[in-house]
Amino acid sequence: MFSDTPRRLRWPRSQRFTLSSSGVEAETTYRSSIVASRTADGRASFDAARVAWAEPLGVQPDDGVYLCEIRDRPLRLSDLVEALAACDKTRQDAMDALSRLVDAGLVATSESG
Repeated sequence: MFSDTPRRLRWPRSQRFTLSSSGVEAETTYRSSIVASRTADGRASFDAARVAWAEPLGVQPDDGVYLCEIRDRPLRLSDLVEALAACDKTRQDAMDALSRLVDAGLVATSESG
């Protein structure tokens, strides 16, 4: 059905993304969850920490890395894609994550001049 199609957002190239106050808190929680997961052995503890962080916020476990990138300064979509290319994140991955993070109220948008 058409109602099952995810909403597609388009942002101008000058669009910058910043953390909202909720986003700052979510990023801090994400970072501490990841650090705490290092006390247990293996990838399973890391994955479990990311899932436990994401579920209450209604976002995906991979979305935390976008919050970490945006934490220090407002970034454009192209900046995020470039920063996370080494993690095999694509432009579409970034767009999907930003859509979820904006919808969850964790990321705010503003156009730069």
